[in-house]
Amino acid sequence: MNYEEALLHMRNRIGMTVLTSIADDNMMDCIAFIKKETSCDDNTAKLIWCDLKMDYGTKENNPILQARENYEKEKQIEEFQYRNNAECPYCHSKNTTKITTTAKAVNIALFGLLGNKRKHQWHCDNCKSDF
Repeated sequence: MNYEEALLHMRNRIGMTVLTSIADDNMMDCIAFIKKETSCDDNTAKLIWCDLKMDYGTKENNPILQARENYEKEKQIEEFQYRNNAECPYCHSKNTTKITTTAKAVNIALFGLLGNKRKHQWHCDNCKSDF
């Protein structure tokens, strides 16, 4: 195949292999894949790699890069939420939730002064204790 035909073929059949290689900046694997798919020479495969890298090398055009960025953002948010939770004094878990004012009011309405949520701020989701 000549350059134009090979480039058109690769753009029409862009797949996870090429997108992942572009996202990982793995030029050698992608060039080998392009050569196998299009039966072109080494220089043509390198030119096609450069064109595909320019077309799909940004997060706006490459779903792999978008997914990685979203994963990193979610991971940072999860770490932030985990860091800001109180540690259970009984089981030392950080899997805790803050007891809301509404939950305290409902507890007082149901159990009166015998309700114990009014004097606690956190609930451990691991051992189910309030502290």
